[in-house]
Amino acid sequence: MRVERVLDLPALGEAVASGLIAVCRERQRSGAVPCIVLTGGRSGAQVLLAVRDHPDRDTVDWSRVRFLWGDERWAPAGHADRNDVLADESLFAAVETDTTLVHRVSASDSGATLDEAAAAYADVVARVPRVDVVLSGVGEDGHVASLFPGRSELLQGADEAAALPVRDSPKPPAERVTLSLPALNRADHSWLLAAGEGKAEAVRAVLGGSEPLPPAAHLAGRAETVLWADDAALRLTTV
Repeated sequence: MRVERVLDLPALGEAVASGLIAVCRERQRSGAVPCIVLTGGRSGAQVLLAVRDHPDRDTVDWSRVRFLWGDERWAPAGHADRNDVLADESLFAAVETDTTLVHRVSASDSGATLDEAAAAYADVVARVPRVDVVLSGVGEDGHVASLFPGRSELLQGADEAAALPVRDSPKPPAERVTLSLPALNRADHSWLLAAGEGKAEAVRAVLGGSEPLPPAAHLAGRAETVLWADDAALRLTTV
């Protein structure tokens, strides 16, 4: 895992946004439709805002970018708890996207059950031919997406569903849909995001390698795995 150290959360957003735009631009130049897996939380929101405001934003044709989410809160469509609302209110409000390439988890008011929503999303993810970048915010307990320490979802195998229902989440809301670890690890570029003093213990655990490893330490991109972290999140490490 490579560590990219930045000053603070805005600097993290700008650095990751530059990297994301570069990956999308390169893939589109080769004639491909890049696929990005978005994340929620403060870091995920900061990245989306930084992409929206980036001077090179329009060097990417955003209507030819596929979007997925690493996890989604089980809430009604448009509810502030949902991760897709972050994208709707920032990047998607400023660029043209193709709705057939924006793959949302069904909402709790869609008529589907939680299990049906997870199964449908798993089918969507399984049909995506390639994942270029997964963005994963690192939680204070080291969780990523809705894969929490000590939970059975973390043990899902590569031959099982790509998306899972989550109940009794240790972090509200209690019900969610999450990509499995094997699904997250399909990405060429796995980028972990951590900002603020509250993430310092988790970052130390991720980089320290001591057992039991937090969920974030199990992420591995096919080409690279990068931890983008600010000074505060790295205060307990020697990086």
